[in-house]
Amino acid sequence: MPDRTRRASILAALATPLLLAGAVAAVPIALATPASAAPHGCQSTKLDHATASSTCHYGPGQQRVVITCLDGVNGERYTFYGPWAQWYQNSKASCAAAYRQNISYITIEVR
Repeated sequence: MPDRTRRASILAALATPLLLAGAVAAVPIALATPASAAPHGCQSTKLDHATASSTCHYGPGQQRVVITCLDGVNGERYTFYGPWAQWYQNSKASCAAAYRQNISYITIEVR
């Protein structure tokens, strides 16, 4: 019986720093404010076969449009990024060779 008690005490002593580290790591998450939230209510718009834009309706933060273009000649896919813009502004991106590339995928990045 004393061995079990001793082992339990050793395990408890070893586990305590891990529990405290977990609590310390959780504090910043628990204290996060709405001001640290990313933009939301975002939408993208395909302006033509090779150009798209994005905007977010609620902030704060920044957003940008990301498009993947399919090259009709060589079959390769290329990714293009619009500039980072405030949540209420537009970000716009175009395929590099609009005469031979078409948008195959549109997404929005936020930060």
